[in-house]
Amino acid sequence: MNLLRRWFGTRRAASFPATLPALADMRAAVRGFAAKDGVPTDTADELVLAASEACSNAVLHSGTDAVRITWTLRRDCARVRVDDDGHFRRVVVAPGETGGRGILIMMAVMDEVSITEGTERHPGTTVRLVRCRGR
Repeated sequence: MNLLRRWFGTRRAASFPATLPALADMRAAVRGFAAKDGVPTDTADELVLAASEACSNAVLHSGTDAVRITWTLRRDCARVRVDDDGHFRRVVVAPGETGGRGILIMMAVMDEVSITEGTERHPGTTVRLVRCRGR
């Protein structure tokens, strides 16, 4: 890997409509970003899974019109940021119910997960996902 790119990183971004059919394009974008930066397939799979969960939450629960994905690779760590203009809705899943486990999935496959919650008064939720080499 080029030394300058390793230290200063690469950055890519894409925006999508917040629709269910666009989720496939969102996953493809993250996979494409990972491929362009030479991220190993198993790590790319985990990044796609976590980003897909974040994007699905934005589409299904935030009330936003668009989802923005920003990819950064720097110093052996890939960072995916998912932004929307909606508000975060906390969902509590009762035992035996399906769904509602996206955040747990993100936490299981990423090194770091952080969520800045958008509210009705201050909309805009940001999910930050970090996966580093050598996990």
